[in-house]
Amino acid sequence: MIETHGIVKRFGRVIAVDHVTFSVPAGAVCGFLGPNGAGKTTTIRMIVGAMAPDAGEVSVAGLRMEAGASAARRVVGYLPEESPIEPDLTVNEFVGFRAELYGVPRRLRADAVARALARCNVTDVRNRLCGQLSKGYRQRVGLAAAIAHEPRVLVLDEPTSGLDPSQVIDFRALLRDLRAETTILLSSHVLAEVEASCDRAVLIDSGRVVAAGTMAELRTLGAASERLVIECMVDATAVLRAVRGVRAVRCVQLADGWYACEIDAADGVDAIALAAETGRVLVVAGNAVRRLERSAIPLEAIFHRILSGATSGATSGAKP
Repeated sequence: MIETHGIVKRFGRVIAVDHVTFSVPAGAVCGFLGPNGAGKTTTIRMIVGAMAPDAGEVSVAGLRMEAGASAARRVVGYLPEESPIEPDLTVNEFVGFRAELYGVPRRLRADAVARALARCNVTDVRNRLCGQLSKGYRQRVGLAAAIAHEPRVLVLDEPTSGLDPSQVIDFRALLRDLRAETTILLSSHVLAEVEASCDRAVLIDSGRVVAAGTMAELRTLGAASERLVIECMVDATAVLRAVRGVRAVRCVQLADGWYACEIDAADGVDAIALAAETGRVLVVAGNAVRRLERSAIPLEAIFHRILSGATSGATSGAKP
């Protein structure tokens, strides 16, 4: 549903996007991630047709995104980081205006607007001026405007910015509802949001794709090792670092005086065998153990490792 083929964007001597190629299959919710200045927003603007690439091609739903490609633009809904509301229009007028721009016929427009407002839970402010809304409401109204024409592809740039925790939960539920009919590309700095909402991701750095795939594939690429959590009576950092198969150890003291030790297994090491060995070593050393379990490695740590590997050339095998 979304395909980029070697797209390039230069600003003077700066190459903001450097031959970026990736695809997003129909029905996917794909995270688009990277550090500040990586080229995410520039790439998104080329995908939605707000900016033309200097080289390469973008296609959406099989339609090439190029100058004058109104048919391609109409299959895309776009919510930029700053919701582009019109402060002097009511919510109902603004969403109706956007629906008209996207080609929703007059006879269908009122129902389309009502449906979008209800899905984004902003019906209660439909008659208020957009300029009077809080940031959270403005963001949800912008999302309603982006889906009023029922796009086949939805592109969201930092969509949960300004939302409170309850609204974030509602947003995730809306994504689950939309994915049955819409392919979604979601850019976010909040990795917990990506982990909760996305089934795949594209990671970009310095204008280049450094990794892409399902979340399971990225976990394998970025962190073939696993993590153990052990709670013991004394700081066991030195003892655990000496165990074969341990890549890193971090111990912190808990409120009750015990220590929680996080152990990263080296690549290719079986976590179950390592758990048994570390437990044995601690007991032999006279250190009581009250908890030992495997723990999922946070997405942030995985992506940091991928980016570190990209810098050193370690991710040259990643498949964009």
